[in-house]
Amino acid sequence: MKILLIQPDNKNTVGLNNVALIEPTGLEAIGGSLLNDKHNVKIVDLRAVGKDPDKYLDNAIKDFKPDAYGFSCSFTPDVYRVIELAKKVKNNYGAKFVFVGGHHVSVYHIDFNIKEIDAVVIGEGEVTVVELLRAYSAGKPLANVDGIAYCDSDTGQQIKTKQRSLIKNINEAPFFARHLTAEYRKKYYLGIRTSLACLETARGCPFKCDFCSVWNFYRGTYRSKSPERVVAELKSIKEDYILVTDDNFFSDVRRAKAIGELVKKAKIKKLYTIQARSDTIVKHPELIKQWKEIGLSNIFIGFESVDDETLNDIHKDNSSEMNERAYYIAKKHDVAVTASFIVSPSFSKIDFEKLMNFVKRLKISVPVFSVLTPLPGTKLFNELKSKLTITDYSYYDLFHPVLDTLLPTTEFFKEFSNLYKTSYKKLNLRANDVLFVIKYMMMGKMSLDHMIKLKRSMKCISTPSTYTLPLVVVK
Repeated sequence: MKILLIQPDNKNTVGLNNVALIEPTGLEAIGGSLLNDKHNVKIVDLRAVGKDPDKYLDNAIKDFKPDAYGFSCSFTPDVYRVIELAKKVKNNYGAKFVFVGGHHVSVYHIDFNIKEIDAVVIGEGEVTVVELLRAYSAGKPLANVDGIAYCDSDTGQQIKTKQRSLIKNINEAPFFARHLTAEYRKKYYLGIRTSLACLETARGCPFKCDFCSVWNFYRGTYRSKSPERVVAELKSIKEDYILVTDDNFFSDVRRAKAIGELVKKAKIKKLYTIQARSDTIVKHPELIKQWKEIGLSNIFIGFESVDDETLNDIHKDNSSEMNERAYYIAKKHDVAVTASFIVSPSFSKIDFEKLMNFVKRLKISVPVFSVLTPLPGTKLFNELKSKLTITDYSYYDLFHPVLDTLLPTTEFFKEFSNLYKTSYKKLNLRANDVLFVIKYMMMGKMSLDHMIKLKRSMKCISTPSTYTLPLVVVK
């Protein structure tokens, strides 16, 4: 069958989606499995097609003539756009079979109980989607497919089938089908880093932070790929810069070291951004030294808060002191740290000032601030659902409070935007970053327009009025 997999565009102007565009790894993973099952697969990434994504999709449908459509919905703000597009392909193009998968879908599938969506894939999709499409093409009942929810044609009710077991050995999962996004790959970036590709080496997280749904999606498990498998896939990647998508790349210290040794032995020359917990870095600083030697450029660390009491409240199982120590270990080895902080709606002016002073004292060059948001599928959502003041998912972009704020809303936005304004008065580029930008511009891998776009995006999120305006479509 011809399967069209669609990554929706996000029409919101506020959010970190304006400073990063990451390849649709979920669709690439599904694409790999479908290709192995002898399907003809096409991926359309509407985020990377320019000014008229709807027209682009129309043309893709007319040219490809798909037998089935699959949509990705990993992020809460994408829900309405996915539903809009599902209705469009069903009603305008007579799509016979439409399915949706992704992170948000998996943890809150009830949002997609509409007649235009034939099935919802819950959890990992590599095996489920293959079985789902086999059942559809053979005219067999969807009730026999584990790991989905579907709309009963008689009652209109959404029926959830038996939970599918997680993939036991993720080494057996196919490589991401990156060639399916060849048309868009030059559009993917992470801040100043262009020529970007993603690499998954593990799935899940053993920790259970209240604000996170990753552990819910993976049912509290952690599974990893072997060092050999990781390096084999790394060798197949053409791009220069690698974003490792694991929630904590250093979860298995011995494995992380083994991967590093194989990368060095294979003489793979790339740069890397990883995510890691500060306590692991402090316990194993040798990891930073090892990985710096083979290209580690940036570490994303969830500091979350400057107060240990708050860290305990969200079950972070870490401390502010540990965050500081990890920061200085990375700095010692000239590895940049992207430090993520959560801003609670209950923040007072003193809390904002305390956070800003912390960032200034450590001289954190790349801080990221997000508003505490009870996202569906998290423990926080279940606890605070009755207190939500906004239920429109368009505002669940981690930049708008959806709970009552202690400060008047205008004052909250003024203080929140000032965090970015103060932190990014200058580009804050390290010497290595400046050289990287110059080199990539000379090589034609980065344009001046890209840098201008980043600067405009930072100015946008540094301006209070940005948050009080209605969310608009990016043209």
